[in-house]
Amino acid sequence: MEKGQESKSESSRSDDDRESAAGEPSRIVAGFWEKAGAWALPRDSRGEGYGPILRERWVEISFCTLFVFASSWGQTFLLSIFQPSWREELSLSKGAMGALYGGATLASGLLLPLAGRWLDRAPSDRAAAVTLAGLAIGGLIAAAASEVWMLALALFALRFFGQGLSANVGVTRAARWFEHNRGKAVSLAGLGFPLGEAVLPAVVTILIGVMGWRWAWVALAGIAVAVLGPVAYALLRRRRAARGLSKPLPTRRTHDHGARGSLMRDWRFYGMLAVTAPVPFVGTGVIFFQGTIAADRGWPASVFPTGFILFAVIRALFSLSAGAWVDRVGSLRLLAAPTTLFALGLVLLTQPSPAFAFGFFALLGVGFGAASGVMTTAWTDLFGAHRIGLVKSLSSSFAVICAALAPIVFGYALDAGVSIESILWICAAAMVAISWPMSVILRRGSPAFVRCAS
Repeated sequence: MEKGQESKSESSRSDDDRESAAGEPSRIVAGFWEKAGAWALPRDSRGEGYGPILRERWVEISFCTLFVFASSWGQTFLLSIFQPSWREELSLSKGAMGALYGGATLASGLLLPLAGRWLDRAPSDRAAAVTLAGLAIGGLIAAAASEVWMLALALFALRFFGQGLSANVGVTRAARWFEHNRGKAVSLAGLGFPLGEAVLPAVVTILIGVMGWRWAWVALAGIAVAVLGPVAYALLRRRRAARGLSKPLPTRRTHDHGARGSLMRDWRFYGMLAVTAPVPFVGTGVIFFQGTIAADRGWPASVFPTGFILFAVIRALFSLSAGAWVDRVGSLRLLAAPTTLFALGLVLLTQPSPAFAFGFFALLGVGFGAASGVMTTAWTDLFGAHRIGLVKSLSSSFAVICAALAPIVFGYALDAGVSIESILWICAAAMVAISWPMSVILRRGSPAFVRCAS
């Protein structure tokens, strides 16, 4: 009797298993959308969520987030606030301002591979000191800029030490210090991006209104040295004390002198670039010419600043969710999602009503939030944490080159009479057409996908 019941029970379980396997794809899709919000974060295979990481490793997370936040000093969303003042002060056209900004960005991007090698070897305290000092110097040069060459030098310093080096310090340390919870750690560090986007535009606007744009840069330089510096060193001291060390932790040195050449010969590197590079190109172009887009539609001046707040909040929520999903299903499965969401946002931005602008910022927040956890983790899964500094610097170099070309291309296209709607439609179509096929090729042809899938 008991054997018959067991046989029946096993048969029932077998049927349930078959039904479960048949419905698994639909459940994955449904579960993703059900749990994509930060209020219902999935745990990884070990049953671990964000709580244990924040309780046990909050020092490392805080340090990484701090430097991702500090990258705002060189990000387009902040520098674009000063664009009208620079153009008026130096009598620059839109095309000339775009070319100057693009040239400074390009120059900083070409140096990033060297910086990446240095980041793989340099102790964290030295990397922190050099980065924050560079941001402060760039801010002071921007404050004193009265000639075009001075503005070019300031833009180079801010882009190199901010958008380039500072972001890489935060992201590479998160990827290297965390192994099992890498997706969550990178996502938590990535919260520095929306934090800067939510706080700094309003702060900088107030500073410019109260003391003028030059003294606003002096204040930003002072914050980098007098506030961010001491906080960073306090966190590093606490990390060393927690590990029982009196000296800075030695950074792992790589003896693979051909690592760069090996990376440049790997087809997966260029496949990843095809998926990731369109985002900084289009994003930089749109944000840099946000005033032109608003004026072309007759939107109130408050639309874009308010939209950035919405963007920052949604980006933060989906950054956390994406990091949890990366640890659960693998980064390569989600590779094309951020680019596709960004492209959908561009379509909304072509519509005439200001309400669609907020839809654009919402999708932009979802796309960029997902990218913060997906992209860096995918690079690390493909090429290893021990050389993530070199990998991220090389990929960032290409991304910076794309970002450098964006103001030039957008600026001269607008000067030539191409409508902003046409530019946005072309960009959206190209992003989808490139990202999805290449993401499929990467998943099917990469050994890393096999490991993630298993």
